[in-house]
Amino acid sequence: MVDDFQHDGHGHAAQNAAILLRVAQTMAKLGVAAFPRNYELFYEALSGRNPALTRDVAALGSYPVQSRIEEIGVKFHLSGFAPIATDVIRTEAARTISAVNQRLNNNIARTEGFAALLRQFIARLETDPVAGMSDFSADAGRMRDAVAAFEREERAFAVSMNETVAELGGIASDIEAMRKTSTRDATTGLANRVAFSARLAALYDDGSAAGPAALALVKVEGLRDLCESHGAAIAEKALKKLAPVFRKSVKKNDFVARIGADEFAFIFHDVSTDNAEAIAQRIRACVEAVQITLPNRTFTSKTLSLSAGIAMTPIASGSADLITQAELALHAVRVGGNRGVLVFSAAIGSRATKTYTRHVA
Repeated sequence: MVDDFQHDGHGHAAQNAAILLRVAQTMAKLGVAAFPRNYELFYEALSGRNPALTRDVAALGSYPVQSRIEEIGVKFHLSGFAPIATDVIRTEAARTISAVNQRLNNNIARTEGFAALLRQFIARLETDPVAGMSDFSADAGRMRDAVAAFEREERAFAVSMNETVAELGGIASDIEAMRKTSTRDATTGLANRVAFSARLAALYDDGSAAGPAALALVKVEGLRDLCESHGAAIAEKALKKLAPVFRKSVKKNDFVARIGADEFAFIFHDVSTDNAEAIAQRIRACVEAVQITLPNRTFTSKTLSLSAGIAMTPIASGSADLITQAELALHAVRVGGNRGVLVFSAAIGSRATKTYTRHVA
């Protein structure tokens, strides 16, 4: 997938166009259908970030069938192929469950047949006490053979059930991988906008705040300039350095998500206004301590900073109001080149103009 910086940065428009042109030219040369998910797959292949994916795409050759392209997209859990992956998982699950049902039915039938044979043998012993030794020997031989066959079938059934358990485990793994693809940012491994929207909505129960919490909308200052000056790869490297910093900066039950190219959202639970502001200031200091080494410049590095707008659940009427207040606080702290952390207040709300447009949500 084309990097977010290339989607929404003015300075990167030319580079974005060049990358898209290269992808389009490659797809046209190979006769690949111009589906959005195919663009995602070929961008990932041409980026070289996943050598295994690149090798699989290279092995497609000219004029590959779409089903083979989709197999690769599903295999590497690309987000554009998630609907196809869902259908594959559904089909595999139905097939596996049907097979289990058939095996169980067959096993029940075998067990019932063996039980019937055993009952017949017991009845013969009980009702015909004068049966000859040769007759008894013949019945015992048939019973011995039946027991041996039953044991073989039971062993085979146990093997098949173990294989089924493994298949179901694989399906569960695929479902989990697909879930992560749909709710995780590919670059940082943090939650994405989809997961953030769900978590934000959960802050309010029946229209009222479920508990004291704070939403901090954060913009990483300098990240876009870093991308435009040194390329998307350096910006991606910086993001991967920031991700663990953000994870370590919040409590276990708090939440952090990447919701834009250089924008993140934090949810702090059980905090006061002062607590939330102090946490945001601490995160800002941690970001400023991160050193980003520039390509071919071993002794040269760049630093970043952040601006944050904070809104508190007790004074917001709902999730939409909460995010609007955080946006206004973030906008206010960045006006005129200012940087830092600002908590929403009535004064900030009263200064909001009609020309203000949301840049986060």
